[in-house]
Amino acid sequence: MLGRLLDGRYQSEELLGSGGMGEVWRGRDLRLDRPVAIKVLTAAGLQEPMAAERFDREARAAAGLTHPHIVAVYDFGTEEDDSYLIMELVEGRSVSALIADGPLTVLQVLSIAVQACDGIAAAHVAGVVHRDVKPGNLIVTATGSVKICDFGIARLPWAEGENTLTEPATKLGSSSYMSPEQALGQPVDHRTDLYGLGCTLYAMLAGGPPFAGEPLSVLHQHVNEPPPPLRERRPDVPAELDALATELLAKDPADRPSGAPEVRDRLAALLPRAGTPVPLVSVTPADPGRPKPSTPVTALPPRRGAVGPARPRPGPARHRRQALLAAAVLGVALLALAGVTLLDRDDHTSVAGPTTPPASAATAVAPRVPAVPLTVAPATPTLRTVASAARSPASPTPSPRATSRRPSPTPPADPIAGMRRSIRDQVEAGRLNPDAAKDLHTKVDAIAKEITENDPDQAEDQLKKLREKLGDLRRDGKLTADGYDALTADADRIAADLR
Repeated sequence: MLGRLLDGRYQSEELLGSGGMGEVWRGRDLRLDRPVAIKVLTAAGLQEPMAAERFDREARAAAGLTHPHIVAVYDFGTEEDDSYLIMELVEGRSVSALIADGPLTVLQVLSIAVQACDGIAAAHVAGVVHRDVKPGNLIVTATGSVKICDFGIARLPWAEGENTLTEPATKLGSSSYMSPEQALGQPVDHRTDLYGLGCTLYAMLAGGPPFAGEPLSVLHQHVNEPPPPLRERRPDVPAELDALATELLAKDPADRPSGAPEVRDRLAALLPRAGTPVPLVSVTPADPGRPKPSTPVTALPPRRGAVGPARPRPGPARHRRQALLAAAVLGVALLALAGVTLLDRDDHTSVAGPTTPPASAATAVAPRVPAVPLTVAPATPTLRTVASAARSPASPTPSPRATSRRPSPTPPADPIAGMRRSIRDQVEAGRLNPDAAKDLHTKVDAIAKEITENDPDQAEDQLKKLREKLGDLRRDGKLTADGYDALTADADRIAADLR
């Protein structure tokens, strides 16, 4: 595929990623002299009877949508039996990749969700229901702009009479973000996307989707189980945001918000309280080898078998859902034997790439919300390229942690990121007062700011203040001896990188 010319104008240049059905290449439109993403079916994809139809569906769905928060589709075709999509090349990372680094700040979540709502609303106005809204299908660009991608299983207004992409060997969707009506094989409408958005909102705040387990178990939970309370896992979530997430995750579509515009307005109303965005100086792809920071959320005990108040007896509606789910589970199991698979991986190939995307024309549907920069680790271990938005760790529960110690992870290549992660670790281990941690994060931000402004002398001054603060916390009993030693070692790594 490297160097291949499609339709006499689209030149493939570099493989960006691959999934179970296709590959995405960075390429160039030689006629218009602009970068593009080229998505092609692989040999495995060609063996799936419905793969070509899904490709065609994605092309038709996205090509009819022109919006700044939807990845643009420029062209679609077949050459030598190979189907391809020509799409906007987007620089950025998927939200699922960002979540893998830990829960996002409330401000970041609000900005991403508001922009996603704008794109979803535009699709719904055009009669398109995405049906697979999830973190892996949201890309955040270098400037913080959000792009929705992958309309491969979208419901189209002009295709109601066509098959529903449920024949053998067809991917049905992502169980972790699938609405109850999808799990039961019932008709879907725009409120299905709101449920997927609710699951995504939950994952961004809590570090993972509301339900976990094997795919069939997750489907059962979507239909029958309430999600674990969000504020138990993330106490700093505003009550209004928690309430909205709960409404989005309602089992009955009629109990969810009326539409994406309503959700967007309720999210935007919370933005003034969330804080001020930190300027993004530079972004480079994340180093896949660096350790992931621990998540600043409270872990919940296993739900099954837990001792607690007796649950109310299920009413007729729940009995009906359970009966429908039993039939749906049996159907999914039988389809699996015939070659049907649930698309449960949330890290499949997106159209993100290392080239700045071209500007896209769009119709404004709502006042723009400031994009919120996101922490993206540099590919090389140098502080000169660090640009990050500080994460505000949620306060851990006051109960003491288990006394067993985990092995110390290898420090990340970026010592600033290492210090931030270490601060969260000390809070999680009960070695650092949570309020004191916020002050330390502020001082680390000050160091990072001077580094990005290429002023090592000022960075060293800020580092000195950080060391003094560590000493004060140790003397005041807000930082244990072990915590002091760990954070001092991180400060030493920052100092070494400044030299």
